[in-house]
Amino acid sequence: MEFQRHQSHCLSERKGQKRKLDENFPEERQISAPPPTADERALLLAEVVNQVNILESTFTWNEADRAAAKRATHALADLAKNGNSMSPTLRSRLNCCGEEVVNVIVEGGAIPALIKHLQAPPVNDCVPKPLPFEHEVEKGSAFALGLLAVK
Repeated sequence: MEFQRHQSHCLSERKGQKRKLDENFPEERQISAPPPTADERALLLAEVVNQVNILESTFTWNEADRAAAKRATHALADLAKNGNSMSPTLRSRLNCCGEEVVNVIVEGGAIPALIKHLQAPPVNDCVPKPLPFEHEVEKGSAFALGLLAVK
């Protein structure tokens, strides 16, 4: 009985020590990347605007347009996720946090462009059957918007 009481006392003492250690070093727990420089931000913004321009100009059932829109939605999703669609040069130079990347994506006008592609373009008699990339662009848009919303 005495052994259990001693053991429980030691356990609570250790927990208290751990709490004290955590309180003494809070700055070590919140390590984040420095904010991007103006040049890095401008490069990322240029990449986002490029993808948005593709989305804005490809709202048709033309196979090449659908393929380009699909690539653009995937590029924006990759940027939102972790910067994978950036060129290696830009990725190595851009060392900022995910929240800042999302801010730049929003600033670049990606949200309205992605929302536009949540639905398929209007179908007319000239549209080839089967429909090229049917539902692929819409899924890519939804995925990119979901990633942006979570961050």
